[in-house]
Parts: sequence; structure tokens; C-alpha cells
Amino acid sequence: MERFYAHGKLLIAGEYAVLDGALAWAIPTRFGQSLTVQYTNETSCPTLLWEAFLSDGNLWFSVKFDLRTFEILAFSDETLAQSLQQIFQQITTLNPNFFSSINQNIACKTQLEFPKDWGLGSSSTLIALLAQWTKVDAFALNDLTFQTSGYDVACATHDQPILYQLIEEDRRIEEVEFSPPFLDELFFVYLNQKQDTQAHVTTHYKNLERSVDWLNGFSALTYNLLHATTLEEFETLMNLHESLVVSRLNFQKVKDLYFSDYGGSVKSLGAWGGDFVLLTARPDFRNYLKDKGFEVVFSWKDLIL
Repeated sequence: MERFYAHGKLLIAGEYAVLDGALAWAIPTRFGQSLTVQYTNETSCPTLLWEAFLSDGNLWFSVKFDLRTFEILAFSDETLAQSLQQIFQQITTLNPNFFSSINQNIACKTQLEFPKDWGLGSSSTLIALLAQWTKVDAFALNDLTFQTSGYDVACATHDQPILYQLIEEDRRIEEVEFSPPFLDELFFVYLNQKQDTQAHVTTHYKNLERSVDWLNGFSALTYNLLHATTLEEFETLMNLHESLVVSRLNFQKVKDLYFSDYGGSVKSLGAWGGDFVLLTARPDFRNYLKDKGFEVVFSWKDLIL
């Protein structure tokens, strides 16, 4: 049996702009997804059985493929089966000999460590896991399938925060340290709603004209956030980051939507208005959040590697 593992992700700074080459700061999370692969009996007509399990242990999706053609033989969800089929078909273009040399049935099981509605990267961890197993380049596979910026795929195989930047046909990935004296004042709050990042970016960003000044502004904020030495400085930069996004995309700030009477700073992470936000602590903030209906709250150290 083979086992592979990939970390989840959060994008702390540079959302949207990372697609056009701005410097972004991303964080691998303690929660991820694993893949186990078991080769069973030899056969002239091998199949691949795929089973995906939620963090609570329940099976949420299964599909069976003909290993030679990736024809779908059985499924629990046709749309998901077709999506996974397309990923395997792209793998065969990147590594044509991988599956053709296998004459055994294969049983694959994935196990999420976080609820898939949390937006921590069920798709990016899947790409990273499949790339590890089939020995293909994870970024190339991502480009052929989900077509994200790739920061999420980079987080999947790193064990500490990274700076990420697309540079022409290449990418910069640099591991960085983040341990300021105010780290214990930083918290992540789940907003109880899952945002479809791909659809959101397509709708609200991709048709905008590229602005070099706007992108450079994000790169500067990313760098300064990472190197802030006081909570007050960090909060100022969080607020500036939110304002910079709003200046181009015309959304309401997430603080105005959900936390307008809160004394600390609140920053959206990734797709606007969904998944997690970054919040700076104030006295009795946990009761404040509970009264608002936000009960999934993590300290930085509880969620981040």
C-alpha cells in the first residue's frame, strides 16, 4: 500500500492579484487530505475504484474506472465522476506510461481532515496527491484542470508559510518565517458559507484590465504584512489590503458585511465573503463571535503549521 499526504491552504495576502503576478503570502494548514493506493489482484482488464471520505469518516463519493480507457463503469455522482475522469485523462497526457504498465486492480481512498465546505483546498490537495502518486508535475496538472494560480498547490507540499509569485512562464516559491510578538492575537473565523473560488474569480476579476500599479500595491502590502512588528502596524496593513481590493472589484468589505461594530480588524481570505476571515483579537471577542453565530474559530497556532 502507498500513502500520500497534502496540506490545506489559506491565502493571507495577494488574493485575486496573484493571478496576474503580484506577490502573495500563503500558509499551509495543519488540516489536509491523504490518499492511500492499494494494488490488488492481477487481471487483463484492470479497474480503478475511487472512494472519497469526509472528515467525519463518511463516504461521500465513489467511482469505478476502466484503467485502460478511464471509461466510467459505476459512480455515485456523475458530475464528480466526470471531473475526476478528466483529471486522470490529463495525467495520461503528462505520463502516458504510468497506468498502461499496471496489470492489477487499484483501490484508492482519500480522507479529508477538514469539512470540505471550509475551503481549505479539497481540490488543490487532490491535484497534489495525484501528482505525487503518478509522478507528474503538480503545477502542470493544475494548469490542465482547475487552472488556479497554483499557490494552493504549492502549499500542499510545503511545511511552512510561503511567498508565491507567477513570473512570466515560471513561479517563485520561497519558504518564510512568521512569528511576530502578536501572533497569539490572530484568529481565523469561518463564515458559515462556502464560496466557489473558480466561479467567483471568473465573474469578478478575469475581465478587468490589468493594472500594474494595483498589482505592485499588493506586492508591497504582502511584503509589509509578513514583516510587521506590531499588531497596530499589522492591522493598518490588513485594512489597506481590504481597501485595495475594493478599489478595483467594488465589493463590500467583509468587516462591513458581518463585523461592522467590531473594534479589531477583519480581513477576507481568498474568495470574497466566503470561507475564512483573519481577525485580530479584542477583549471578549469569542463571545462577540458566538453571539453573531460564528462558532468555528481557530487561533493562528491551532490552524497553521
